[in-house]
Amino acid sequence: MKAVGRQVLIIDDHRLFADGLALLLRNLESSTTVSVSVSVSDDPVATLAEEEKISSMDLILIDLDMPRFNGFAFLTAMASRKINVPVAVISGSEKPAEIERALKLGAIGFIPKNSDSSELLSAVKQILEGKRYLPAHWDGKINWVSPDLGASIDLGKITERQRQVVSLMRDGMPNKTIALALGISVSSVKGHIELLFKNLNVNNRTACVQAARDAELI
Repeated sequence: MKAVGRQVLIIDDHRLFADGLALLLRNLESSTTVSVSVSVSDDPVATLAEEEKISSMDLILIDLDMPRFNGFAFLTAMASRKINVPVAVISGSEKPAEIERALKLGAIGFIPKNSDSSELLSAVKQILEGKRYLPAHWDGKINWVSPDLGASIDLGKITERQRQVVSLMRDGMPNKTIALALGISVSSVKGHIELLFKNLNVNNRTACVQAARDAELI
C-alpha cells in the first residue's frame, strides 16, 4: 500500500531536540502507512510570517517554553489568524494548568518531551488521524475545554479579544509582541488594555492580570 504523505512542522528553540524529533518522525512510515515530511523552525515569529507555508501543514508540534514568543502566543496567533491547522504541544512541562491552558487555546494534544520513541510516534500518528491526544496518565485529570474563540465571554463588556490580550499580558509580553500574536496594531492593543483597566477597575498591568485571574478570565 502506498504511504500517505503528511507535512509536519516542529517549532522548538532547542535545535538538537527538534532535529532528533524530526529524524524520529521520518521513520513513521516503517510501522504505518504514513510518510512524514518534516520541517524544523526555532523562530515562531518568523514562522508566523510564512502563513502560506504553515497553512499547508498537516500538523504543527510546538514547545511551550520559548523566549520572546512562547507556545501560548503561537496558539493565540493561529486562532486569531483563523489558520485551521492542528497544533499539538510537545513540552518538558507537565503542569496541569499549563496543559489545560494550551488545550483551551486550541491545541489538539499534549505530548511530554520525556515520552519514549514508541509513545511519541503513536501520539503523532493518532493526531494525524484527526484524534486528540493526552498521555494515559492524564486521563480524567485534565479539563479539556473546547475553545470558542469567536464569542464574547460572559462578563460585562469584556470581549474575547480582550481576554486574549490579558492572557498574553500574563506572560509578560509587551504590546508589540501581543500585537504580533493577534495580528492587530499596537494602538489596538493599547485600546484593549485601556478597556480592560476600565472594566476591571484597575490602573496597572499587574493588577489587571490578577483581576482577570480572580474573574476566571484566564
